[in-house]
Amino acid sequence: MPVFKLRLNRPGATQRNDPDMDFHDLHHAYIEVCKAIPGMACDLLAAGDDPMVCTYVIYDSKGRHLMDVPFVDILSPSEWRLRRATRKPHSGVRSAQVRDDLAAGSFRRMFSAVNVGCVLLTPELQVKEINDFGARHSHVDAEAIRDTSILDVFDLHGKPKENFAKFWALSQRGATAELIDMPYLVLDEAGQTVNGWWNARVWPIFDDDERLLGLVEWAEPFTRPSAKGNTLVRISPGSAG
Repeated sequence: MPVFKLRLNRPGATQRNDPDMDFHDLHHAYIEVCKAIPGMACDLLAAGDDPMVCTYVIYDSKGRHLMDVPFVDILSPSEWRLRRATRKPHSGVRSAQVRDDLAAGSFRRMFSAVNVGCVLLTPELQVKEINDFGARHSHVDAEAIRDTSILDVFDLHGKPKENFAKFWALSQRGATAELIDMPYLVLDEAGQTVNGWWNARVWPIFDDDERLLGLVEWAEPFTRPSAKGNTLVRISPGSAG
């Protein structure tokens, strides 16, 4: 079976060679690279790199160039382009307080009474508000976690903590991120605390001048997994850039 070499090209960064891979032919190598690009793009975006400028290059076993596979050919720019420039956060001590007050007012009107967990955060990931459902089902004290980083609120370790951090890193980059089958405590139908899973999404909220006010997390607990218990972190299909 032919051996192919893969290289990830990132402008301005050290080029990375992936391990040699065996495929039946170039077509199969191309198909597998296309399948790998969304996951790689997620990692790049979480790290602060722009996946839309990256390319996978396929070589044969002797290092001869065979094909370029630009990420932009596989990904939707509206979902994956890093959000920059036009939507800037408020700056200054006084305006930060105004920003948080505006965001809190909007959050309370929209999310305080819904039967899913909702959390309001600053652009720096500090918790400002959590609705009653979210506090009760995630076993946290709403007042105690105020002004705490969301990354420090829950007792997570190892891979779950890594996935949670990646989920929020994507959100800070301007993506509408999704977290599927995050293992954590939930309440069952009888109100008992059991091991379960959470599915969550995060999106940014803006004021009338297109300035970033904060981030809202929408999280739903389940006693049965949605993806066979395999935690997924991804860009929400159809999210706007």
